[in-house]
Amino acid sequence: MGSFFRKYPVVAVALVCLLGLGYVMLVPSPTVRQRRAEAKSLAGGRTVVLAARQYSREHGGVYPANLDLLFPQYLQDRSSLVSPLNPSEPIGYTYTAPPKERTDSPDTIVLEDKFSPEKYHERLVVYADASNRLLPVQP
Repeated sequence: MGSFFRKYPVVAVALVCLLGLGYVMLVPSPTVRQRRAEAKSLAGGRTVVLAARQYSREHGGVYPANLDLLFPQYLQDRSSLVSPLNPSEPIGYTYTAPPKERTDSPDTIVLEDKFSPEKYHERLVVYADASNRLLPVQP
């Protein structure tokens, strides 16, 4: 086999290039991994807020005092509280129940990923109306 590559060095170089390109295509870059984790965190946070909104509809417009009250009726799996940005931590979100008069407010933050500011210098937040976004960290 070695004599083949000595006889056709262009084939050997092409093969090495193809293997390298395949590796680059299969291993996501840090930016791709970051965006994937952010998207998972935003989706997971939105799921938690939607469960809290359902709880409030069934409790006279009052959000749960803490996230434990959502189990098992509104959320079945505690892993929904784990942030993809730090999977080793059992609760990856900071929860703040909105006051009764602001339960559907698009500017009241209900949930925030605890780990996004330190890892990505952005705040991943979910609002009372279940919309979500990335916000810059204020200095």
